[in-house]
Amino acid sequence: MSAIIQSNKDFEVFFRENFSSVYAFMKRYTGDDELAADLAQETFIRVYERRDEIVSVDYGKAFLYTVARHLYWNHCKHQQAKEHYFAQLDENDVDDYDFLQEVTRQETMRILYTAIDRLSPQTRKVILLNLEGKTNPEVAEELSISVNTVKYLKKSAYEALRSLLSKNYFVVFMFLLGE
Repeated sequence: MSAIIQSNKDFEVFFRENFSSVYAFMKRYTGDDELAADLAQETFIRVYERRDEIVSVDYGKAFLYTVARHLYWNHCKHQQAKEHYFAQLDENDVDDYDFLQEVTRQETMRILYTAIDRLSPQTRKVILLNLEGKTNPEVAEELSISVNTVKYLKKSAYEALRSLLSKNYFVVFMFLLGE
């Protein structure tokens, strides 16, 4: 049996007779006009490439819808793979961000505690207790000093830390903003 599409003119007739129904078929599956048109067009390209295999009108239409269905399934598989890939990317970005944030936190704390270690022993104790979340009266009671002394030592500690941390000020500042 010979092919029913023997010329470009025959294919053009086949295309005109069937495009709207293949498009409607794809539109029903996709719900998207543009995607349906793209898939319908790709269907006809694939059929054109194998036009010499179409030996009857019925076989041509069946072949046409088989190709259309396969293209749709391939599109769906590709979309799933793409969505999975982007979900993985997003997940990796979160992991990378968390890692970077943790490294920044650790480095900032190292810089801060190195500077605190350079303070006088009494001032260092006041700042460390303050970093533990203790209030001025709690620090004063624990160190057996007045609240005013605690305030004075904190003020002098902050001035000293500002000076000691000036070259790392941006890192510490950015860390404290993120907290």
